[in-house]
Amino acid sequence: MGIPYVIVKGKACLGTVVHKKTTAVVTLQDVKNENQKELATLVSASKANFSDKYKEQRRQWGGGLRGNKSTQMLRKRAKAAGQNTSIANFNKL
Repeated sequence: MGIPYVIVKGKACLGTVVHKKTTAVVTLQDVKNENQKELATLVSASKANFSDKYKEQRRQWGGGLRGNKSTQMLRKRAKAAGQNTSIANFNKL
């Protein structure tokens, strides 16, 4: 969609933007001409820190190593079948 967004740690931080104690969501609809430059820097920072990083994290899913339980289970099956039980073989996917 191309809509920039930012996830803020607390509702109090957003409340300072709208001069309230707390708020859950803030949307910017109209911006004064003198504030256009600040909004542009905010949008570019939000895209770099949130939108683009999400796409990178989605592509790098998983670590490629098995857990202790599944490693032990595969080692037990290999031992029963009479195969070589090497840790290096079982930790890989």
